[in-house]
Amino acid sequence: MYDFDNIDPTVSGFVDEFIDSFITWDLILFFYENPFTMGTPSSIAMSIGRLDSDVLPYLEKLVEKNVIMRETRVQDSAEAVFSYTPNKEFEARVEVFRKALKDRASRLMIVSKVLQKEAKK
Repeated sequence: MYDFDNIDPTVSGFVDEFIDSFITWDLILFFYENPFTMGTPSSIAMSIGRLDSDVLPYLEKLVEKNVIMRETRVQDSAEAVFSYTPNKEFEARVEVFRKALKDRASRLMIVSKVLQKEAKK
């Protein structure tokens, strides 16, 4: 069993606050790595290898947390378009999270935390 007290508190706090599922994990890293992306739920879902029906609720949660922005474009049949709008603090926290993922022990602790969150749903 891993000792969650040994994980970087910045990473742990980030996971607690933002990573409630592996879909959210994928979305945050996708937007971080592609910061100028503007896409519909279906185009974003295709980019991360998920179903658009699975992705949409998590996109909406990230809108509520001011990580991404939602626009409705009338010329596009009123389909929502999402884009990345993080603040500098969030960007820094994502970078620390990404670095933690490169360490096997940290990555396993993060995966375990996310699995525990998903099990509670």
